[in-house]
Amino acid sequence: MNKADARYQKSRAAIVESSIRLLLTNPDASMSEIAAAAGVGRATLYRHFETREELVKALTLLCLEETDAALQPLKDTGASGLTAILASIKVLVPMADRFRFLMSLSSISMDDKDINRAYQAQLDELIGYVEAGKQAGEISTALPTEWVVASYDALLNATWTLVQYGQLDSEQATNAFLKSFQASLAP
Repeated sequence: MNKADARYQKSRAAIVESSIRLLLTNPDASMSEIAAAAGVGRATLYRHFETREELVKALTLLCLEETDAALQPLKDTGASGLTAILASIKVLVPMADRFRFLMSLSSISMDDKDINRAYQAQLDELIGYVEAGKQAGEISTALPTEWVVASYDALLNATWTLVQYGQLDSEQATNAFLKSFQASLAP
Protein backbone atom coordinates (compact mmCIF):
# COMPACT_ATOMS: atom_id res chain seq x y z
CA MET A 1 0.00 0.00 0.00
CA ASN A 2 1.24 3.46 -0.92
CA LYS A 3 2.13 5.60 2.14
CA ALA A 4 0.49 8.61 0.48
CA ASP A 5 -2.76 6.65 0.05
CA ALA A 6 -5.69 8.02 2.08
CA ARG A 7 -6.52 4.58 3.53
CA TYR A 8 -2.94 4.11 4.67
CA GLN A 9 -2.93 7.51 6.35
CA LYS A 10 -6.32 6.88 7.97
CA SER A 11 -5.27 3.52 9.43
CA ARG A 12 -1.95 4.98 10.60
CA ALA A 13 -3.76 7.86 12.34
CA ALA A 14 -6.12 5.38 14.03
CA ILE A 15 -3.17 3.29 15.18
CA VAL A 16 -1.32 6.32 16.56
CA GLU A 17 -4.27 7.75 18.49
CA SER A 18 -5.41 4.39 19.83
CA SER A 19 -1.87 3.42 20.77
CA ILE A 20 -1.34 6.55 22.83
CA ARG A 21 -4.63 6.04 24.70
CA LEU A 22 -4.02 2.33 25.28
CA LEU A 23 -0.37 2.66 26.28
CA LEU A 24 -1.28 5.35 28.79
CA THR A 25 -3.43 2.88 30.68
CA ASN A 26 -1.47 -0.26 29.81
CA PRO A 27 2.19 0.43 28.98
CA ASP A 28 2.71 -3.32 28.47
CA ALA A 29 -0.03 -3.69 25.84
CA SER A 30 0.84 -6.17 23.14
CA MET A 31 0.78 -5.47 19.43
CA SER A 32 -2.39 -7.59 19.22
CA GLU A 33 -4.06 -5.39 21.85
CA ILE A 34 -2.89 -2.27 20.05
CA ALA A 35 -4.28 -3.52 16.73
CA ALA A 36 -7.62 -4.37 18.37
CA ALA A 37 -7.82 -0.95 20.03
CA ALA A 38 -7.12 0.73 16.69
CA GLY A 39 -9.72 -1.37 14.90
CA VAL A 40 -7.18 -2.78 12.46
CA GLY A 41 -5.79 -6.24 11.88
CA ARG A 42 -2.38 -7.23 13.16
CA ALA A 43 -1.07 -7.41 9.58
CA THR A 44 -2.12 -3.80 9.03
CA LEU A 45 -0.41 -2.74 12.26
CA TYR A 46 2.79 -4.52 11.24
CA ARG A 47 2.72 -2.86 7.80
CA HIS A 48 2.89 0.48 9.60
CA PHE A 49 5.23 -0.52 12.43
CA GLU A 50 7.39 -3.63 12.15
CA THR A 51 8.04 -3.79 15.91
CA ARG A 52 6.57 -2.48 19.14
CA GLU A 53 9.78 -0.50 19.67
CA GLU A 54 9.35 1.18 16.27
CA LEU A 55 5.78 2.10 17.21
CA VAL A 56 6.83 3.54 20.58
CA LYS A 57 9.61 5.54 18.92
CA ALA A 58 7.19 6.96 16.33
CA LEU A 59 4.67 7.87 19.04
CA THR A 60 7.33 9.50 21.20
CA LEU A 61 8.70 11.55 18.30
CA LEU A 62 5.17 12.61 17.40
CA CYS A 63 4.53 13.80 20.96
CA LEU A 64 7.81 15.72 21.00
CA GLU A 65 6.94 17.32 17.64
CA GLU A 66 3.51 18.28 18.98
CA THR A 67 5.22 19.83 21.99
CA ASP A 68 7.44 21.94 19.77
CA ALA A 69 4.48 23.01 17.62
CA ALA A 70 2.41 23.95 20.68
CA LEU A 71 5.26 25.99 22.15
CA GLN A 72 6.20 27.74 18.89
CA PRO A 73 3.80 30.68 19.38
CA LEU A 74 5.42 31.30 22.79
CA LYS A 75 8.87 31.22 21.22
CA ASP A 76 7.68 33.63 18.52
CA THR A 77 6.79 36.22 21.18
CA GLY A 78 10.42 36.38 22.25
CA ALA A 79 9.47 35.74 25.89
CA SER A 80 12.32 34.63 28.11
CA GLY A 81 13.15 33.88 31.69
CA LEU A 82 10.46 33.14 34.23
CA THR A 83 7.79 34.65 31.96
CA ALA A 84 8.52 32.04 29.27
CA ILE A 85 8.70 29.20 31.79
CA LEU A 86 5.34 30.07 33.32
CA ALA A 87 3.72 30.62 29.93
CA SER A 88 4.94 27.20 28.80
CA ILE A 89 2.98 25.55 31.60
CA LYS A 90 -0.26 27.08 30.34
CA VAL A 91 0.47 25.49 26.96
CA LEU A 92 1.68 22.11 28.20
CA VAL A 93 -0.83 21.18 30.90
CA PRO A 94 -3.77 20.76 28.48
CA MET A 95 -1.62 18.28 26.55
CA ALA A 96 -1.48 15.90 29.53
CA ASP A 97 -2.57 12.86 27.53
CA ARG A 98 0.38 13.21 25.18
CA PHE A 99 2.95 13.94 27.84
CA ARG A 100 1.87 11.22 30.21
CA PHE A 101 2.40 8.86 27.30
CA LEU A 102 6.00 9.98 27.07
CA MET A 103 6.56 9.59 30.78
CA SER A 104 4.99 6.13 30.91
CA LEU A 105 7.30 4.76 28.22
CA SER A 106 10.45 6.82 28.74
CA SER A 107 12.52 3.78 29.74
CA ILE A 108 11.78 2.19 26.37
CA SER A 109 12.29 5.17 24.10
CA MET A 110 14.99 7.30 25.74
CA ASP A 111 17.83 5.11 24.44
CA ASP A 112 17.06 6.28 20.91
CA LYS A 113 19.37 8.97 19.48
CA ASP A 114 16.59 10.75 17.54
CA ILE A 115 14.41 10.95 20.63
CA ASN A 116 17.31 12.07 22.79
CA ARG A 117 18.21 14.78 20.29
CA ALA A 118 14.63 16.14 20.21
CA TYR A 119 14.25 15.94 23.99
CA GLN A 120 17.64 17.58 24.58
CA ALA A 121 16.64 20.47 22.31
CA GLN A 122 13.58 21.04 24.51
CA LEU A 123 15.70 20.84 27.66
CA ASP A 124 18.19 23.30 26.19
CA GLU A 125 15.38 25.81 25.64
CA LEU A 126 14.24 25.39 29.24
CA ILE A 127 17.82 25.78 30.47
CA GLY A 128 18.07 28.98 28.43
CA TYR A 129 14.90 30.30 30.05
CA VAL A 130 16.22 29.45 33.52
CA GLU A 131 19.54 31.18 32.84
CA ALA A 132 17.72 34.25 31.50
CA GLY A 133 15.52 34.23 34.61
CA LYS A 134 18.61 34.17 36.82
CA GLN A 135 20.19 37.07 34.91
CA ALA A 136 16.96 39.07 35.24
CA GLY A 137 16.82 38.45 39.00
CA GLU A 138 13.59 36.38 38.68
CA ILE A 139 15.19 33.10 39.76
CA SER A 140 17.60 32.69 42.65
CA THR A 141 21.17 32.34 41.44
CA ALA A 142 21.80 30.15 44.49
CA LEU A 143 19.71 27.41 42.86
CA PRO A 144 21.56 25.15 40.43
CA THR A 145 20.00 25.31 36.98
CA GLU A 146 19.81 21.51 36.96
CA TRP A 147 17.68 21.64 40.12
CA VAL A 148 15.30 24.19 38.60
CA VAL A 149 14.90 22.09 35.44
CA ALA A 150 14.39 18.88 37.45
CA SER A 151 11.83 20.66 39.65
CA TYR A 152 9.98 21.86 36.56
CA ASP A 153 9.89 18.30 35.17
CA ALA A 154 8.76 16.81 38.49
CA LEU A 155 5.99 19.37 39.01
CA LEU A 156 4.88 19.02 35.40
CA ASN A 157 4.70 15.24 35.75
CA ALA A 158 2.64 15.62 38.94
CA THR A 159 0.37 18.07 37.13
CA TRP A 160 -0.19 15.70 34.19
CA THR A 161 -0.89 12.81 36.55
CA LEU A 162 -3.49 14.75 38.53
CA VAL A 163 -5.21 15.91 35.33
CA GLN A 164 -5.10 12.45 33.75
CA TYR A 165 -6.75 10.82 36.77
CA GLY A 166 -9.31 13.59 37.15
CA GLN A 167 -8.09 14.74 40.56
CA LEU A 168 -7.67 18.31 39.30
CA ASP A 169 -8.92 19.95 36.15
CA SER A 170 -6.44 21.59 33.82
CA GLU A 171 -6.93 25.08 35.26
CA GLN A 172 -6.56 23.94 38.89
CA ALA A 173 -3.45 21.93 38.05
CA THR A 174 -1.92 24.83 36.14
CA ASN A 175 -2.54 27.21 39.05
CA ALA A 176 -1.07 24.76 41.55
CA PHE A 177 2.01 24.32 39.39
CA LEU A 178 2.49 28.06 38.97
CA LYS A 179 2.20 28.77 42.71
CA SER A 180 4.47 25.89 43.73
CA PHE A 181 7.12 26.55 41.12
CA GLN A 182 7.29 30.31 41.64
CA ALA A 183 7.52 29.91 45.41
CA SER A 184 10.48 27.56 45.04
CA LEU A 185 12.47 30.01 42.89
CA ALA A 186 12.33 33.21 44.91
CA PRO A 187 15.60 35.16 44.69
